[in-house]
Amino acid sequence: MNKKTLIIAGAIIILVCLVGAFFAYQQGYLFKKEVVLTPAELLSFFEIKNPNLTPEVVQLFEQRFEETKDILQKNPDDFISWLYLGVLKKGAGDYEGSRDVFIYAGQIRPQSSTPFANLADLYAYFLNDPQKAESAIKQAITNNPNDYNLYLSLADIYRYKFSDGEAKYEQTMREAIVKFPDNPNLIAPLAGFFRDTNQVQKAIEQYKELLRLVPDNAEAKKDLVEMEKMKN
Repeated sequence: MNKKTLIIAGAIIILVCLVGAFFAYQQGYLFKKEVVLTPAELLSFFEIKNPNLTPEVVQLFEQRFEETKDILQKNPDDFISWLYLGVLKKGAGDYEGSRDVFIYAGQIRPQSSTPFANLADLYAYFLNDPQKAESAIKQAITNNPNDYNLYLSLADIYRYKFSDGEAKYEQTMREAIVKFPDNPNLIAPLAGFFRDTNQVQKAIEQYKELLRLVPDNAEAKKDLVEMEKMKN
């Protein structure tokens, strides 16, 4: 095979790959992105997908939807009402619908942490998409780096939804404690994590630190005694 033939063959292979990629893209197999619905589309339906809701609760959900829909039709920029609609759809079991609402809320208020934190929760625990959950909660942290609860959410997503999550959980929690020192609401879950994963010495260190901050914490005292027994 001469050089000219090789060049032609290579060009054909590249062309075939490009055509295949184009059709895969058209079918949504590559570069998949969320479809952002318009306000009219988001308000056009309200599905009850949670079979455990009683008829009375269903009626209440539908009533709240109609009230919220009326508000948003009059004022499509009402951010709080969009958030409420997302919560309503989530409560009704329409997780995809809730996702779409929070995506839209994030578009109209891109600097707010709230829609992205809600998206992270949906992706992690209801839609089984840990990577998108991680991305969403990191955006929430970028928007509001002074909310320690967002770091807790990121750590929990790593712990419960990633195969290498335990190491990432510890790293994230330690970074959060550096940023928010002497915060018992961060130290307590890290101590509990070390206890649950049988990292005895680390657990002892965190329980001692927790009791330095909250000396009357009976549960921490009990856990510290248990950890010290295990060490001995």
